[in-house]
Amino acid sequence: MPRSLSRHSPQPRSRAPAAARCARNPDRDAEHQRLGFRRVGAGPRHRGLLRVTPVVFALAIACTDAASDAPTETACAEAEQRTGALACVHRIDTVETWKAVSAPLEPADQARGTKYLLPARDSARLPPLFLNANEYSLHYDFLVEAFPNAFPGLTPAEYERLLFDPREPELVAGNLVEYRISSTETRLGFTIASDPRGARQLDCSDVHAAHAALRQRVYDPALSVVPSTKSELAWMESCDVPLIDPTSTLEYEAYQRGVAFGTVRRYMARELPAAIERAEFGYRDVLVLDEAPSDVETVVAAAVTGTRQGALSHLAVRSAARGTPNCFVAGAHALFADYEGKLVRVECSPTTVLVREATLDEAEAYWERLRPPPVHVPEPDTRFTELVALEDLPVESAEERRTAVGRFGAKGMNLAWLRQHLDPALTPKGFLIPVAYYADFIEENGWETDVGNGPEHVSFAATLAAFLRDERFLTDARFRRERLLALQAAMENGTCSEALMESVSRRIVEVFGSETTTVRFRSSSNAEDGVAFNGAGLYDSYSGCLADDLDDDDIGPSLCDPDEKRERGVCRALKRVWASLWNPRAYDERDFYGIDQNAALMGVLVNERSEDERANMVVFSGNPLAPNDGRFLVNAQLGELPVVSPEPGVWPEQVLLGIEHGEVSSIERVVGSSLLPEGSWVLGDAELRAIGRELARLADLYPFDVTPPKGRELLLDTEWKVMPDGSLRVKQVRPFLR
Repeated sequence: MPRSLSRHSPQPRSRAPAAARCARNPDRDAEHQRLGFRRVGAGPRHRGLLRVTPVVFALAIACTDAASDAPTETACAEAEQRTGALACVHRIDTVETWKAVSAPLEPADQARGTKYLLPARDSARLPPLFLNANEYSLHYDFLVEAFPNAFPGLTPAEYERLLFDPREPELVAGNLVEYRISSTETRLGFTIASDPRGARQLDCSDVHAAHAALRQRVYDPALSVVPSTKSELAWMESCDVPLIDPTSTLEYEAYQRGVAFGTVRRYMARELPAAIERAEFGYRDVLVLDEAPSDVETVVAAAVTGTRQGALSHLAVRSAARGTPNCFVAGAHALFADYEGKLVRVECSPTTVLVREATLDEAEAYWERLRPPPVHVPEPDTRFTELVALEDLPVESAEERRTAVGRFGAKGMNLAWLRQHLDPALTPKGFLIPVAYYADFIEENGWETDVGNGPEHVSFAATLAAFLRDERFLTDARFRRERLLALQAAMENGTCSEALMESVSRRIVEVFGSETTTVRFRSSSNAEDGVAFNGAGLYDSYSGCLADDLDDDDIGPSLCDPDEKRERGVCRALKRVWASLWNPRAYDERDFYGIDQNAALMGVLVNERSEDERANMVVFSGNPLAPNDGRFLVNAQLGELPVVSPEPGVWPEQVLLGIEHGEVSSIERVVGSSLLPEGSWVLGDAELRAIGRELARLADLYPFDVTPPKGRELLLDTEWKVMPDGSLRVKQVRPFLR
């Protein structure tokens, strides 16, 4: 018989004198006697009990010039014209305005709520504003839809940089909620979004600035700050700002009711960013946290937090949109300890969270509901073994292109098409290694491991087959990650066949002229660069030097580049590219999109390595997040520095190019690179016009072999470089569904 996990209510702490307290409104716990269930946590024993700390606060308000940004406060009117609906307001001077832009909330102590944005620096692209919560539930969606010109092609990672850049954030974001202080009194309270990775910590100066900026724009003179976590509560109490403590003695709250199945994954809040980075959990997991996070973008089966989330928190909003259960129960991290790593059925009911162990069969049906329709990749051809030059690959018909993807992967096919249809000076020289050699490699190489029969020598192919039959591997993200990383390390110790090395050596000398030329070995899977499955950034590419394989030792430096202290052989590069097919995040992405893991194979695109480029760019043949905006979006950065996923505190230049009759008709510089002084640019007008001209021609020629879904359209997502002599080079093209 299951034992109860109900916990004692915490002893009330001594509290500072408060101007108002909410009268207690106890609800009795509903008892659940379901077979096989085990009760976790108590019901809502004391709803709406808040601690309110009044403070006389005027200094920060006086330091803010209320009229300083008045000339720029046309942004919301422009957004309304653009969207056809009230998107935001710059002030909430009256209760009527508050009711117009806020939405009702379910928690008993919260009446209504919305979200706000404040400029964090003088050069911010938006003035202070309050979202219309009836139109937008997430800041990110608001920026993308209401301000596509100010934030073109904004990605979730770029949005985080806007808020949490450790050097100079651009915006401050948070929630604004009307709290019920008593049966007759309500008060507005605001939260401040904090960096989940902890690179930039909030302090009292942030609270003072946000309070001052918001206070002069809302009708409530008692506006108070609301800590989001226990740690925030501890230091915010010393900030001399009116404060609402939302923790109360509430024991349970459901934000999205329902039933889910998944493996329990428990984390402390400080551990969460690293766990996300390592892809330790996903849609097959129940996420249990000691404190509510600012956000969890990863799809999970269900979420349970040990502190309240707030009905407008990003986690609550995402869970509601996905229909995945999400709730708060006091002491969640400890209460779920016995279920760590186990497959469970969890229910966020109206009054409590219920949990029991589950079977894989019951879980599979639930997981299927969370996934999009399965994606089918081109069938790999493991019989074709010829290394083919980019110029010689047949790519004229749709059938030839599909065959080429099955033999060499999508990236290789696309670059071959570019090489054959653009000026050859715009594309790198290269050749393709078919997926057959990856298949041979995993069959012919192996390692000592245990796949269920005790330690033995097992080929990599047999290992993968065993993995994909193993229930724990399929359902336990942490275990799966450990096994995949161990497999990848073993693959890097494998051996390349003599026949392959002879063919590759011959091709390198033929195409690039010398065995001492460093060449780039780029991942080219049949499970990437498609319309239904983009796969960008999932796999890895490496540089290699043939001369390092041909010498008599493995001691550096590299014979192709004396600055490389270690040898960088061709076989080493090939093995690393092949192994990257099993990057944990790549596996998880394929799994989520229903791709047959056995159908995903890795080809290799070999091209000359670019050195000392002046700039690199990601360019879209349209504004990717703004329907009907045909302007090209250019993201550019100096030298080899990445445009996508740059280091904290670094961002690329962004430019919108108007195109008419195949030529650039307008240049709108949205934002400059963080690495250059204001007014300086990575790309000059002449370079932008050249890129626009070439991409316009490419967009006219490129063969989209699929029809986009109704209401969607296909763009091109391309990567370019400006070489040391100023010439352009396009290195990749893939379809992008807008």
